[in-house]
Amino acid sequence: MGENKNEVYLTEIQSKLPSHLYVHVPKLVSLFPQIEALVTLPKGIPDLLRKGIYFALLQSVVRLLERNTDPLLPEILPEYGELIRSVSETYSLLNPDRESNWLEECIQYGDKSAYHWEWKHFDSRELF
Repeated sequence: MGENKNEVYLTEIQSKLPSHLYVHVPKLVSLFPQIEALVTLPKGIPDLLRKGIYFALLQSVVRLLERNTDPLLPEILPEYGELIRSVSETYSLLNPDRESNWLEECIQYGDKSAYHWEWKHFDSRELF
């Protein structure tokens, strides 16, 4: 039952996604429920924070896919929880409103996070 709700939410926010994320929705619809099953999304949070978390998560998954890194790797999965925690903390500090660039910032953060995770788990090992 939970998977359907998540797919509905992904469908719901599709129209609000920037086009560079929107084009990836077909891939994300199959991957995202698997990620959500393994990552706890906070309940009862403001809608703007929920969208920010989703946008950051979606962008990080898209970036990993583009770089041929499996977003479901055991090394990567714990990073999603950290991403959610960080976005939530930033939200409570900034308390952004709908007019701000909050969602764009979340997308940027998701993008940077994916690069960082790759470096942390894969590239940094190759250097040593």
